[in-house]
Amino acid sequence: MRTNRWSLAFALGLMLAAVLACNFSATTANLSSLKVGKDAEVKTEANEFKPSDVVYAVAQVSNTSDTHKVTARVLFDDVKGQDSGKVVPGLETTLDVPGARPVMLNFTGPGKNWPNGRYKIEVTMKDKDGKQIDQKTATFTIAGGSSSSSAASEDNANEEHGSGH
Repeated sequence: MRTNRWSLAFALGLMLAAVLACNFSATTANLSSLKVGKDAEVKTEANEFKPSDVVYAVAQVSNTSDTHKVTARVLFDDVKGQDSGKVVPGLETTLDVPGARPVMLNFTGPGKNWPNGRYKIEVTMKDKDGKQIDQKTATFTIAGGSSSSSAASEDNANEEHGSGH
């Protein structure tokens, strides 16, 4: 019987060592939602905009007290003359987000006006080691009026941290 106990203890010790060697992570930190709308707090979600509109997004970081890197970027999805999946110039930002909280984002079109078409907002959350934990995407459409596709300005992606609730 003593041999069985030692064998069991040895087997458990080996399993624990294997788990630790694999750098096992059981984080529950995540992006619980990504909302897009026409107001800074995205009280009402929207996915259709005019070329001159500011597009607001709120990504909710949840289940964590740690600081994570959150990257938000806008991609061309179906825009005439643009490669699908390419980042819209000037519309990518990375933030250090402490704890669970909403991340408030706003985007203006290149040259202050969006070309007509469909776009995708992609928000990625990474841990302190750069390992991706979660990702959310949302699409929106620009339609109506004349739009300009002039060069993007340096400060097209403006952001601020929202207060945690």
